[in-house]
Amino acid sequence: MADIQPLHHHSANPYWIKITYERNEYIINLACIKSFCREPNGRITFWLPDSSIPIIISPVSNPESYELVVKHIESLSGYRF
Repeated sequence: MADIQPLHHHSANPYWIKITYERNEYIINLACIKSFCREPNGRITFWLPDSSIPIIISPVSNPESYELVVKHIESLSGYRF
């Protein structure tokens, strides 16, 4: 389960977020994530740079976190989920 919070006050870059995922806390610049995978059930998976750790965001269990990531993907790519 992930908890995502924007960190706008820490940077002029609005893509920095804080994620609590599987009892670990990550601070991630979404602009550095180059690919996202959307499963048929709506879950979004992405991998941390230089790591094999997948982060999985579910629209059911984490709707606010999910929306933040979706908005970033849509604004960056122009594709709608």
